[in-house]
Amino acid sequence: MAAARRRGGVEESSDFLGFTALSKCGAKKDAPKRKRVNRNKKKSWKKHSDVRDVEEFMDDVRLQERTVGGLLSEKADENLFFVDTRKKKKKGVKKPKKLTRPLRIDLNLQPDSKVPAPKDILAHQVPNAKKLKRKREREEKLEKKGVLPRTDRLLLTQQDRPSTAQKDEPNNNPSRGFYDLWADKTPLDSPLEGKDQWYLEQTKKSRVKRPERLNKKPSELPAVEVAAPGASYNPTFESHQDLLLSAHEIEVKKLKAEEKLERQLKLPTKDEAPTEESRLQELCEGLVEESEDENPPEYEGTEEKTISLPQRERKTERQRKKEKEAKVLKSRQDAEKTERLRRQGLFQLKSIQTSLKARQEELLRRKSLREEKRKAKALQPKRLGRLKYQEPDMDIQLSEELSESLRKLKPEGSVIKDRFKSFQKRNLIEPRERAKFKRKLKVKYVEKRAFREISS
Repeated sequence: MAAARRRGGVEESSDFLGFTALSKCGAKKDAPKRKRVNRNKKKSWKKHSDVRDVEEFMDDVRLQERTVGGLLSEKADENLFFVDTRKKKKKGVKKPKKLTRPLRIDLNLQPDSKVPAPKDILAHQVPNAKKLKRKREREEKLEKKGVLPRTDRLLLTQQDRPSTAQKDEPNNNPSRGFYDLWADKTPLDSPLEGKDQWYLEQTKKSRVKRPERLNKKPSELPAVEVAAPGASYNPTFESHQDLLLSAHEIEVKKLKAEEKLERQLKLPTKDEAPTEESRLQELCEGLVEESEDENPPEYEGTEEKTISLPQRERKTERQRKKEKEAKVLKSRQDAEKTERLRRQGLFQLKSIQTSLKARQEELLRRKSLREEKRKAKALQPKRLGRLKYQEPDMDIQLSEELSESLRKLKPEGSVIKDRFKSFQKRNLIEPRERAKFKRKLKVKYVEKRAFREISS
């Protein structure tokens, strides 16, 4: 028996065990004192309450739900235990082959928890579910009475109606009709005939009218010009000679232009060089003759002479009366003359008609000339930039270079250059020239040691 203590006349023993670690029963003298906590506040409840046993219990419950799918105490015996009905292995019997198990990576990708995922309520909701349910119930009632819904009635009427739509003819039918695709009217436009143009434009069944300014081409020249007959691989003698003649005329014009430029820039010879006398005569041209013709007035004195103007005499009354009668007489004579000429013009109708006809023919001739000039100017390239368009050199073959077969034909010219010149001639792009590369820094040539050893 443990020793008893006497305190206040009462004997106390320390043999009793406390229910908790903080209880005083059985506590030693040196044990820490229990803290006195105010229990009437929620803050002290959370801080000083011991809930470890509850947390352990809840962790155990969650572990059972994850691994087994529920509490073991609630599971039936069939789910916890099973009866081993396998036969015992006999000696000398081969083991059955192992079943192919899934790969480890597939097992890792499978979910570990057996708790089903929470159900997404929003995914199972149907918009207007109540409205659709009422509609379905109403249709079932009508169906029992023998009344079909409106959509079914429309489908039945559409099935019973004869089809008036025209089926398109297949493209592989050899007996089908042909038509010009680029003609003004085609069979494809027949459904649109007789319809309002504004209606067709609004329904996008016809194109909007293209402005005339967009149809205007910058030049009337064709995109691809047909070569002359003499440029063929096997031309006739006459056509080839005509082509050579045109090429010869172009070369003659170039030579004349070069000779003219040389003459203008040529330095004068020793005989034609200007001398000192000719230079002085040129400077004094016209000065000597003017000095001989001029007779400067000689002033005897410095006094200015007064110029006396003639005074007009005053007319008398009789003179003025005669002048007035002469004016009236002259105006009467002019009127009589115009009237006489007008009467005589009646006899000159034929000559007037011939002169008018000649004048009209002259005007028509001038108009036709202006029209021809305008057409010729429309075929010429315009000045779009600082450079002027220059015709490319004509690609020709001499008589001894002609080949009678396409196999022996040698290609001439370049398609890219031909198209580029065609763009310039048709005013699509401005004439251009190749950019000249100008090196700003001087090039320094250095002879390396290895090369110097070989060369020396």
